[in-house]
Amino acid sequence: MRRLLPTALAAALATGLLAAPTPAGAADLRIANGGFDQGLTGWSGSHSPGGFTAVTWDGRTAARVDDTSASNAYGRESQPGLPATAGVRYTAYAQVWTESGAADLYLRFRDSSGQLLGGVTGGSVSGRQWNTATASGTAPAGTASVSALIYSGVGNVGTAYWDEVVISKDDTDLGVQLESSVPNATTFSGGKAYAVYTGTADSNPQLAVIDVATEKVTSKLTFPDTTETPTVGGWAATTATDGSVYLGTYPNSKLYRHVPGTSTLTDLGRAEGGYSFIWDLEAGANGKVYGGTYNNGRYFKYDNGTFTTIGATPIVPGAEYVRSIAHDPAANATYLGTGTNASLVRYDNVTGRTDSLLPAEYAHNSMVGGLTWTGGRLFAWLDRTLLVLQVVKNTDGSYRSVVDATITDTDLHHSPAADGKVWFVKDGLLQSYDIATKTVQATAVRPDLDVTGYSWENGTLAGLGAGPDGTRIFKYSPATGASSTRLVTGTPVLPAAINALGTGPDGKIYTGGYLTGGTGAYDPLHGDADENHPDAKTLTGLNQTDSLLAHDGKLYIGVYPSARLYSYQPGGEWPPKLQYTGGATGDKAADCRAGEGPPPQDRPYALAGAPDGTVYMGTVPKYGKRSGALNIWKEGTPGRSICVVPDQAVVALAYAGGKVFGGTSTRGALGVNPVFAPGASAQVFSYDPANGAVTRYPLPSATAVTALTEVDGKVWGLAGGTLLTFDPASPSAMKTQRLFPDPDYAAKSTMAWRDGVLLTVAKDPDHVYGTQGDRIFKIDKATKAVTVLLTKSGVEDLTADRFGDLYYKIGERLYRLTVTP
Repeated sequence: MRRLLPTALAAALATGLLAAPTPAGAADLRIANGGFDQGLTGWSGSHSPGGFTAVTWDGRTAARVDDTSASNAYGRESQPGLPATAGVRYTAYAQVWTESGAADLYLRFRDSSGQLLGGVTGGSVSGRQWNTATASGTAPAGTASVSALIYSGVGNVGTAYWDEVVISKDDTDLGVQLESSVPNATTFSGGKAYAVYTGTADSNPQLAVIDVATEKVTSKLTFPDTTETPTVGGWAATTATDGSVYLGTYPNSKLYRHVPGTSTLTDLGRAEGGYSFIWDLEAGANGKVYGGTYNNGRYFKYDNGTFTTIGATPIVPGAEYVRSIAHDPAANATYLGTGTNASLVRYDNVTGRTDSLLPAEYAHNSMVGGLTWTGGRLFAWLDRTLLVLQVVKNTDGSYRSVVDATITDTDLHHSPAADGKVWFVKDGLLQSYDIATKTVQATAVRPDLDVTGYSWENGTLAGLGAGPDGTRIFKYSPATGASSTRLVTGTPVLPAAINALGTGPDGKIYTGGYLTGGTGAYDPLHGDADENHPDAKTLTGLNQTDSLLAHDGKLYIGVYPSARLYSYQPGGEWPPKLQYTGGATGDKAADCRAGEGPPPQDRPYALAGAPDGTVYMGTVPKYGKRSGALNIWKEGTPGRSICVVPDQAVVALAYAGGKVFGGTSTRGALGVNPVFAPGASAQVFSYDPANGAVTRYPLPSATAVTALTEVDGKVWGLAGGTLLTFDPASPSAMKTQRLFPDPDYAAKSTMAWRDGVLLTVAKDPDHVYGTQGDRIFKIDKATKAVTVLLTKSGVEDLTADRFGDLYYKIGERLYRLTVTP
């Protein structure tokens, strides 16, 4: 898929308004035997002969240099050199232990014939411990290769041990870090499952056709699109009465059709121009297809090449989502589940009459997430509760609902009725609901997958969905009780966009996947040369990661939905341990009003740790709410969520001076209207663990405080393009300094949750590094002078490795920027 620059950015580059960065080189440069695991293989002698031997030292393989003569110089150079480009800056790193004397590391540049063009060193290193030696320089004209030289110079006498010699480019494209092979949407037709596999802005999604009997993919089709209306993925699929398969996508609200037996996917156009998601599709009579959209709550019909908006816009006053649809063909009525203030309506496609069916006690929910009309009953799913509803006609021609059953803790999808029963997963077990007797019966069967669609195939229930290791098909025979869950072979494996990144206690750079989840782990400067696939297999088992924190030797992971906090001990079991769920606390009707606690929480964008082991999590609430929370968890406690700033989300945290400091965003959860709290300004707050006191420090005209960090005992933060600094003992004396123009949060409102990062790196104690608004920069600690290091469209997030270099992301790709103090 080709992607063009956004019009505004392209124009700015053309007119010189933005500095175009030097293109990043692809993937890691790997010295073949940089760790001396194969002795001195690949290290050519230079200078005086001898001096070097391969040894084991301090439990690791190493190269030992014994320099006993002040008149000799000893060196070994990594040969052949690695490909290099003139004008690009390179940095070499090595671990060195000097028993006596000193040691030097050099970068050397050569032309295509091997002629030495020049070299550079970072200076001598000494010390009876493992230290990091560095050498950094820009390749001169004519450079074709770069190499590392480990060296003991004339005048030096001593013994040194060398290990882990690596080279990095100034700005390196490390490529795809995550892959996904699980479906988002599924429908069935003629013994086949049709499953949508989500892509990214750079990789088109695919449709897999899966033979249910053999559990194998028979064909894969790539979704066509254009640069003006790119297709990233899809949540909606249905099979029309003529057997055609229809698919609804995002972020372009397109409808696609596939005719089984053909090899094409047909782009039918945008269902609702200007809106982003088709959330659900349902087949109607005579080949018609009904659908619902976000973000203006439209209900539409596709019939014989024509899109028609049905009823009012939105179909329910105030609705942004038509999240789920069910259709009763006998009555030609459609049931619509909307949000973010939940409603459930029956729409008569003949008369246009709309009747509300949602029981009043569920009105505080955010939306009706799933609907099925089957067996003469309407099945409605709201926040893991499945309602079974009779739809009853009143004497005046209106309709109401009568609750037959309320089934809690159920997964989203449920089967079509067969033999008077509907099947679903509850508490991890396959269970059935008998429509006539209104009873639930559990089996002992655990499907162990997140089902995206069910079908009946020759009396056997079949469910397709996401397992811990990819796409799986679950089968169950009600007649015999036999069941199976098997991996589907040949499914698409597509890159996943990076949603969060952070450095683990093991020094690896961890990445969390957007939408489809998954976790990647990159070993700095030890990746391979293939930037189109991850270096290591994607770890499965977690949903979308929003934040990562290394604390007390563990990696803490904040996961959406329901603001789940996990802990992982590197080298331990995966998936990691769930410690706390912010979505399970609070009252669904609450929103931090007077006398209330917080509502259930959803998006954990901020994590911070305290010396006593407590982990703090800042969150955005569930759909349709404004008030985020400060979530507090410590080993041995159940954890809790507290209100800190009503009507604002908590999106930045830092621990300093014995207190927790937080930054808020006036952007509420998805589905609130207006998007930003009217008349509000973002705040900094403090929480005192000793007494639970919360103190607020409002900021003038700030939309969001998206970054906070401790720097030399002070707190630094970002509020849009403004730098905040204060002493944790006196936050009211906060200083502000404009660094950049404020970003246009109105145009991209979700960035008001996650726009900025600030951090420090040990090798440059004089600066604070940060990212905000498509740029990476550094700030002089003393003068607060700012230097912009990089400007690229789409730059987000920031972390640093053990070498002190920076990592950022653009879409599905991870990049490294070398820090040179």
